[in-house]
Amino acid sequence: MVDMKIRTATPADADEMVQARTASWRAAYAGLVDAAVLAGLPEEASERYVRHLAQKRPLELTLVAEKGPYVIGFAMFTWDHDEAAEEDAAPGVPGEVQSIYVHPDHWSRGAGRALMNEGVRWLTEAGLSPVRVWMMEGSEVSGRFYERYGFEPDGARKTAEISGASIPCRRLTLKRDAPAA
Repeated sequence: MVDMKIRTATPADADEMVQARTASWRAAYAGLVDAAVLAGLPEEASERYVRHLAQKRPLELTLVAEKGPYVIGFAMFTWDHDEAAEEDAAPGVPGEVQSIYVHPDHWSRGAGRALMNEGVRWLTEAGLSPVRVWMMEGSEVSGRFYERYGFEPDGARKTAEISGASIPCRRLTLKRDAPAA
């Protein structure tokens, strides 16, 4: 994807981030998340993203993948919130891929890998290691992406609440010898 650029997200990107997230959820989680939930994904997420991006917290990075003038995906990287409270976030705490979404029209074209490469590099430089991610059980799309990147299940599990539905999730950890590109 020659004309793709990865850059830090700004509040002006929020609407396109929501569009990428909504399309990605509807394509990747059909059959895992209730169809009514997918159909009515909250558009107020745009306002939430604007507020989040305006805060500029330390040890948090939100990136967008841009193709031409359009945001086609984004990813959020931070410390592992299950391991430390915000006031305790510091080098030595595990890092976390909090979210990564690419519009399905751009899947398998390098945007997800480019976002992940930049985010993992940033987490590593910040001393947030190992790098972890939570994914919905049964999400084949997510599972294939993370496996190809070098993540593997580490045995941790939890339940996420999404619009009143309980969704089982498993945690993956990036292998130390995972490819950087």
